[in-house]
Amino acid sequence: MKDLLKTVIIQNGNFIAEILPNYGAAVNAYKYNEHNFIDGYASVQEITQQQYKGVILAPFPNRLAAAQYNFENNTYTLPINREKENLALHGLLYNEPFEIIQQVDNELTLYYLYDANEAGYPFKFSLTINYILHKSGRLEIQSYIENLGSSMPFGLGWHPYFQLDVNVDELKLAFPPSDWVILDEQKIPTGNLDPYEIDGDFLIMKNQHFDDCFALRKGQVNQFKVRSKQFDLIIQSPSLADFAYFQIYTPPSRTSIAIEPMTCAPNAFNNGMGLKVLGPNEKRRFTYSIQALRR
Repeated sequence: MKDLLKTVIIQNGNFIAEILPNYGAAVNAYKYNEHNFIDGYASVQEITQQQYKGVILAPFPNRLAAAQYNFENNTYTLPINREKENLALHGLLYNEPFEIIQQVDNELTLYYLYDANEAGYPFKFSLTINYILHKSGRLEIQSYIENLGSSMPFGLGWHPYFQLDVNVDELKLAFPPSDWVILDEQKIPTGNLDPYEIDGDFLIMKNQHFDDCFALRKGQVNQFKVRSKQFDLIIQSPSLADFAYFQIYTPPSRTSIAIEPMTCAPNAFNNGMGLKVLGPNEKRRFTYSIQALRR
């Protein structure tokens, strides 16, 4: 068994990012001096308790109802990894080891070849993740997907838990006008959307509880901002063509907040909300970034 907590460090000035190549290419830390803005893993035992912190989610993020879908007149069944809800969760790569392709001071490139070994997803592809830590402290995450076989359904996500210097109740959150994706009891979209806009520049997070998906509207800047007294943390993507959906989750501990960029909505293999269909040999690039700024 590979060392799940093997850490690769990239650095630029006072900023450091720590990546776990052997566990879902997870971003396990993003630091400015002594401040770490990622709630990551300190032990393998923590991984067994919460498997999805900071990992890459592919070939689908979030939930797949009944772990089944139909594509091009064929029905496929994936392993159920959330038995209580009878569904498949967070794709197939979240706990997989990635190969280190290149590493320099401020940049790391990881690679994963999915060889269509799961009967429920018989589509061969490669995924290359490029982490670049810029001089400004912005951590850019570029994902390159290449279809190596027949047409395939695809979705991508990232599952970071962000922490600042205070409890979540003391944070403020800003994001653009969006549509709230209405979910059923199993957190599967019902097909209905409700407009959602923050009253003012920031939403005060005190007593706010989220486990919700939002669809960003066309024409809006794809940017989320988390604010504390000391810092702003910005999560953004250059285009809605990359990440048009976000999941927001506030864990019961209230020590961190998950803001998850996704190319598609939950259950997209069935409902088509944001689903990407890649043709044979098609390549796609998806980019997002995080940036910590001292106020």
